[in-house]
Amino acid sequence: MNLEVGFDPNFVALGPLVLGWHGLFTALAVALAVWLALRRAAAYGLPTDKVGDLAVWSVLGGMVGARIFHVLDHWDQYAARPLEIFAVWQGGIAVYGAFIGGVVTGLFLCQRMGLPKWTMLDVAAPAMLVGQAIGRLGCLSNGDAWGGPCDGAGVLCLIYSHPNALLPNDLRGVPTHPYPLYEMIAVGFTLAVIWFARRRLTAPGLIFVVAGLGYAITRFTLTVYRQEAQMAFGLQEAQLIAIATALLILGGRFLLFRPRA
Repeated sequence: MNLEVGFDPNFVALGPLVLGWHGLFTALAVALAVWLALRRAAAYGLPTDKVGDLAVWSVLGGMVGARIFHVLDHWDQYAARPLEIFAVWQGGIAVYGAFIGGVVTGLFLCQRMGLPKWTMLDVAAPAMLVGQAIGRLGCLSNGDAWGGPCDGAGVLCLIYSHPNALLPNDLRGVPTHPYPLYEMIAVGFTLAVIWFARRRLTAPGLIFVVAGLGYAITRFTLTVYRQEAQMAFGLQEAQLIAIATALLILGGRFLLFRPRA
């Protein structure tokens, strides 16, 4: 079945500033993620004032990381129009960049603020997944996380027809896999696993491990529905990052930085 996405992903233009659905859903995702993190921090008995400050800076770190990864991944486009590097309201972020930027910033601030690192990662992990799922609605609206061509046999295919959609021109008007929708479903499954296993995931860091591995598996498997260049060993960039992320999470939690008893 084919579903046409023909609306303009940008809904307000104020001079050079263009606001789109992607930016709106990203803001909503951040707000919900911070709200959920603060609620979880309170349940863990952590000081919510410190956690709130940490959340703000971690979000900023995640936004910087997301944009840097996206620009590097599309350097040919931005090298020709460097001012567009700063046009974040038009969309164009890399999820793994947000994850890495947010986690690195958060761990650095945990050290400075005296907050328990693995517990804070457990606090943040479900909130990050919720934010990711909501944020992918923005990707559905503007096509910046497009899937490969889709034949419609038993699956839903999206056809982006508006000239402001961000997928490549050769895919405009072509049925494509709804990759953001696939990822939202997979993220929802990971959240369900965490919820039903929460009473067993009591040791510091285990919730973060499950969330991180769940997303790594999601990206490794679902990336086959996207159009990305193969980087090494026949794997796409996101798949290689997923493997590296999974190894770092497992190595960090169980080998290098195990929580103290």
